[in-house]
Formats: sequence, structure tokens, C-alpha cells
Amino acid sequence: MCAALILSITIIASLYFIIQLTGTVVSFESKLLQPTQQNQSYVANLAGVNNIPPVNTNATGIVKFITNDHYYDNNKVYYEINLTNLNNDVGKVEVHLGQKNENGPAVTTLYQTTTSLPSEICCTSADSENERTKLFFNGTVFPQTFEFGPLADSKNITDLVNLFNNGSAYVQVYAYHPDSLSLFGLDDEIRGQIAKQ
Repeated sequence: MCAALILSITIIASLYFIIQLTGTVVSFESKLLQPTQQNQSYVANLAGVNNIPPVNTNATGIVKFITNDHYYDNNKVYYEINLTNLNNDVGKVEVHLGQKNENGPAVTTLYQTTTSLPSEICCTSADSENERTKLFFNGTVFPQTFEFGPLADSKNITDLVNLFNNGSAYVQVYAYHPDSLSLFGLDDEIRGQIAKQ
């Protein structure tokens, strides 16, 4: 009788495990069969004239932010930085809070050199002088990167996307300048307001 009871419990437990495993696989597959998610893109067109005050430079750039339900589920935003006509090494690229006609506090850092002194990290693998004037970088923003500024306590990426949606954020690129008076030798180079594409 005891052996029959143990056998019955074992069979029931096995069936329960198989049903649970099958249910998990089915729900996983059903998520994969959902239609492709729609991307929402935001773009910042960068130029020296967008700085406050304007900066005379040939450098230009574009930063593109991409989000969709997958990124929201994972609480992040993907981005690509593409800068051209650089005359000085890029030290930092940040997202700032602010309207088109105002300077504001930094919200998150998108790119930063790994050394505290000017270097040619963007250029060490360059095969030509032309390549030396470019920088391409991509990455992901998530709430843990809101280390300072008005979003420092935020736990949700939608707080950043809301700034994008209402035109309250811009991208600022800082470059090393030999005659800079700033503590780390970084000055405003190019800037662009983030807008829905």
C-alpha cells in the first residue's frame, strides 16, 4: 500500500512538472510569434551653432535613440553616436535637461574617455587622417546610469523618454581644447536638441 502511494505521488508530481514545463515552453513560443514591435526613434542633430553661446567649429554629428516595447520591458534605450569633422578629441557626450534656448544639468553620460588626460582613443586605430576626425559609438541607457541631475532617483526609463517627447532634453558633446580654462580641459563642442523622428 505504501509503495502504491509513493508511486502515485511520483506519477502525479511528474505529470505536474511536465505540464508546467510544457506550459512554459508554449508561453515562451507564443511571445516569439507576436508581430514585430514598432520602433520609436529620436534624433539629435549636433552642431556648434546650437551651443549657448555658439561655438565656431566644423564638427557635426547625429545621435539616434531607439526604443520599443522590448526596450521598455528591459527598462533601457539604445543609442548610436556618429560624429564627424572633429578637430579635437572628444572627452564626453551627455544628455542634458533643457530647452533649445537654455543650458541645463546633465542627466546621463553616453560616452566618456577612459583617461583623464586628452588622448587619441578615437583615433589609435585610424588608418588615415580622415578617419581620425570621426567617432562612432553605441550603447544602452538604463536608469542606473542616471547618476546625477534631476533623474538621479528615477527607476524608470520612461522618465528619460518623456523628456525626449516634450523637447526638454539635448545632447552635449565636450572636446579637449589646449587653451581651455575648465578643470579637465573640456569645452562645449557641438550640441543638438533631441526630437522624435
